[in-house]
Amino acid sequence: MLITDSHPNQNGAGISQTLYNLLNGWPHDIMVLVSKREILPESFNLSATTLSYNEGPWQPLQNRFGKWINGWLQRKRLQWLQNHGLESAVKSLPFKDDCFVLVSTTVPEKLLVAYWLLQKGYRVLPYFMDDWLNDSYQSWKSGSVQQVAADLLRKAPARLMISSNLQRILEQRYQLPAAPTLVIHNPSPPPLHIHTQTHTSFPPSGGSKGGTHTSFPPTGGEIIYAGSIWPMHADALIAVAKAIQLLNASGKKDFSLCIYTSQGHWEKYKSMLQGEGVHWGEWLPYDEVRKKFSDAFLLLCTASFEKAQQAFTNSSVQTKLTDYIAAGRPVLVVAPTGAASGEWVLNETCGYWLQTHDPAEIATQLQQLAEQPFNWQQKAEKALALASTTYSTAAVQQRLYQFLSAHG
Repeated sequence: MLITDSHPNQNGAGISQTLYNLLNGWPHDIMVLVSKREILPESFNLSATTLSYNEGPWQPLQNRFGKWINGWLQRKRLQWLQNHGLESAVKSLPFKDDCFVLVSTTVPEKLLVAYWLLQKGYRVLPYFMDDWLNDSYQSWKSGSVQQVAADLLRKAPARLMISSNLQRILEQRYQLPAAPTLVIHNPSPPPLHIHTQTHTSFPPSGGSKGGTHTSFPPTGGEIIYAGSIWPMHADALIAVAKAIQLLNASGKKDFSLCIYTSQGHWEKYKSMLQGEGVHWGEWLPYDEVRKKFSDAFLLLCTASFEKAQQAFTNSSVQTKLTDYIAAGRPVLVVAPTGAASGEWVLNETCGYWLQTHDPAEIATQLQQLAEQPFNWQQKAEKALALASTTYSTAAVQQRLYQFLSAHG
């Protein structure tokens, strides 16, 4: 049984897409637990049965009174869920010895559903993809999010984490006993077919110093960012956009930034992003946007420098990283010291980590990267090798399924 924020979907974001990619080859039945208020995507869903349950009374109000009483309603609803859980669907639940529960969520209500199942004797394995618990202090008459999370983690027969950073953070915070733990990422899709060729000019500045070299040549100094723009990404992405604008203003017009994201996310930030050399590539389905990656000089991942977003920055290895490496292009991470995504790229030697959000410094470092074609090529080839081996769908799913079979 799977409990998560939304039904896993190939074109979903974050947790939704990662779970789709991880579980799409699971050889046994999957049941996704969804509240009766949830709306499932119309297509590209993970193949699974769904079991709907009643979230109970105390639903939030969608009017002007909501801002006054929704906090109180939320506490009442969480109390109700702790007491009643899945009573509305209990007759349809599989027998506890015939299944296990995988919970991967950032929603307190979903965590409580998993906790209710734990109290009923089900084996519950938590999979955390970021440290959303750091700022979650909701409480109600007989419990709190922190208490529920601590209990789930302590009593889990095994745990899954998106990064070793997050594993360490949660183990220290909740003083967790030792338990089998698997650090598991989004698997890479099949690598894109890339042709090598002799190339005399390394974009955008021809750093080969007149010689020729064999590379996976980008068509220009285009940097591509693909995915959502949440506060955990925004300030670093804005800094890169401003760096591109500085380069263009100084005459270095080979540098560009294309952002593939939803219209809603683009509209929210476009006043801070748009400018010379920066443009919106619109939203494209997963398979379509991947085709764009092989034209890039670098594939961009950003994590916030803001203190308020530090918990996410330091704990989350972003889904897009393993999507990117299948294109055989170096990854560019712009994120502060301690960022889990930056450490991942550094450890895997498949890209660059710029630990600054100063646009002028980013612009300088981008020019320096463009003058090192051999280093760029090494990282491009390493990215492709990782996508074909360690992070291939087959390899990642095999590690996951063996772990779940052993501990689920």
